[in-house]
Amino acid sequence: MTRRGPVSISNAGEKGLPTPSPDALAHSERVRSLIVERISAAGGWISFAEYMQLALYAPALGYYSAGAAKFGGEGDFVTAPLISPLFSRTCARRISSWLGGTGTDAVLEFGPGTGRFAADALEVLTEPGSALRRYALLEVSGDLRARQVETLHSMTGVEWINELPRGFRGVVFANEVLDALPCERFVVRGETWWRLGVGLGASGFEWRVRPPDGAAPGDAEFIEAAEQRIKDLLLHDEILPEGYCGEWHPWLDGWMSALSAAMDRGVVLLADYGLPRLHLMHPDRIQGSLRCHYRHYAHGDPFLLPGLGDITAWVDFSAVAESASRAGFKVTGFTTQAAFLMGAGIEQELQIMATGLDPASPDYLSLAHGARTLLLPGEMGESVKFMMLTRNLDEGEIADEPSFSLRDLRDSL
Repeated sequence: MTRRGPVSISNAGEKGLPTPSPDALAHSERVRSLIVERISAAGGWISFAEYMQLALYAPALGYYSAGAAKFGGEGDFVTAPLISPLFSRTCARRISSWLGGTGTDAVLEFGPGTGRFAADALEVLTEPGSALRRYALLEVSGDLRARQVETLHSMTGVEWINELPRGFRGVVFANEVLDALPCERFVVRGETWWRLGVGLGASGFEWRVRPPDGAAPGDAEFIEAAEQRIKDLLLHDEILPEGYCGEWHPWLDGWMSALSAAMDRGVVLLADYGLPRLHLMHPDRIQGSLRCHYRHYAHGDPFLLPGLGDITAWVDFSAVAESASRAGFKVTGFTTQAAFLMGAGIEQELQIMATGLDPASPDYLSLAHGARTLLLPGEMGESVKFMMLTRNLDEGEIADEPSFSLRDLRDSL
C-alpha cells in the first residue's frame, strides 16, 4: 500500500489524524464493544490474531466487511492498480501468456479491491487470440463487491464467487492479500518468545504479554511456529535481542491448503509487501512491521479507531514458500516488483499506452509518474515482492519466464 501526500507515523495518543464523522465513531464503538465482549469471555486476554480478525473481518462490522471507503482518494490507501494501469496491463501480459502456455482459460482474483486491476487487465486479456474465457473475483466485502460491479458492469466473462471453486485450471492473482491476514505477534523474553496479545486497561485496549504455557488457545501452535523460526535464525547465527517484537501470519497454511484443494493445475501470482525471513526478522527491525492505515496516514496503534482503519504486517515470504511447498505447489519465481515489471515488459507497455500522447500532456506525465512510483526503490519497487507458484504443470509448460529472470531471489528464501 502506498499513501498520497505527506505520511505521518502516529503512535498511540498522538494527534494529527483526520477526525472521523459521528457515524464512523459510532461504528467504531460497535466494533470496540464486540472485541471487549470477546476479551471478557476469554478471561481478559485474546491473541492479537483474534483481535485483528475481529477488527478487519467481523461480519458487518470489521473494516473489510463494513461499508467505509478503503481505496483511493476518499479511502485509506492507494494500491498499485490505482497508481497506474501500467501495473495491471503488464501483469495481464504475463497472465495471458501463462494461460496460453498451460492450455487453461480462467483467472481467479483474490481481494479485487475496487475492481481496477480487473478492468485494466481485461483490456489485455480480451484481445484477439487470448485464451481467457472466465474471470472470477473472490471478495469478502459487500461494499467492495458493489464497487467492483460498478467498475466492471460492461465487461463480459466476469463473475463473482463466494468461495473457492473446485477443479480450477488457470491463473490465480492476489495483490496485497496476505499482508492483511491476521497475524500473531511476539516479544523476545530471555531465550524464549512470548505472545503479545490484547487485554483491557483503564484507558481501553492495551498490549498484554504472556508466556505460551498452554493456558490460552493457540499456545501449542505458537510454540511450534516460534521454535521453527528460532531454529532457522540460529542456523545463520542470528539471535533476536531482548524486547524484540515481530509477527507472522498463522493462517498461511490454511490459506495455501484451501487454494491447493481448489486448484487442478495452473499458476499462482502473489504480490505483497514483505521480505524473506532472515531479512524480515532482523535485529534492526526491533518493532516488527505492523502498520495501520487511516485516511492516507500510517500509524502504529492498532487499537486506535478499530474497524475504521486497515491493519497489516509485512509478509514472511520464506513462510509463504514453506506453506506453498507443503500444500503441493512449486515455487518457480521470487523477485522484487521492479524486477518483475521490468522483466514482464512495463517499458513496452508504457510505449503502447503513450503512443500519440504529447510528452508534456497530463496523460503522458501521469503515466511516467505512475511508472516511477511502481519501479523506484524508494517507492514500491523494492518493498513489494512477487512470488510465482505452479501446480501440476509439466517442466516445459512455463519455461524461461522473463518476469522473474532479471533478479531471481529464490535463494534468499
